[in-house]
Amino acid sequence: MTTAERVFELTMGLIDEVDPATGRADTADSAEYRARALLLINILRGELYPYSDTYEAEESGVRPTVRAVVDFGQVLELDDFICESVLPYGLAQHLLLDENPSAAGFFGRRYSELKARLERGLPARSEDIADVYGERGGIEPYSDSCRW
Repeated sequence: MTTAERVFELTMGLIDEVDPATGRADTADSAEYRARALLLINILRGELYPYSDTYEAEESGVRPTVRAVVDFGQVLELDDFICESVLPYGLAQHLLLDENPSAAGFFGRRYSELKARLERGLPARSEDIADVYGERGGIEPYSDSCRW
């Protein structure tokens, strides 16, 4: 279960805003990012929720929602893959829009790429297919006429 704090830490790692001595993300340099992070996480979580394995369809005609994130210790109602592999790129993009547009562009493209992978769905495993028709397709005596 990923918290907003973990997403913030991962994002600060992406944008190189961690304390080099301790590796901590909560520093004086990251205070401005921290002030905006929860607002942005709340916007992005709604965008990503339909792709999460925590998504639950509601009754017909009602859009499902997730609870708002109100503090950094709160667990996000998205699956861990999205929280730790997709959401930090979206957050990094929005945090850097004004101060570093080229880096924001990179993070935005990466976020879009990862989101597109989510849109394609989860990878499925393969399984053997049983031949229910038999060797000649199950339509004796006409099976011989199908050979080339």
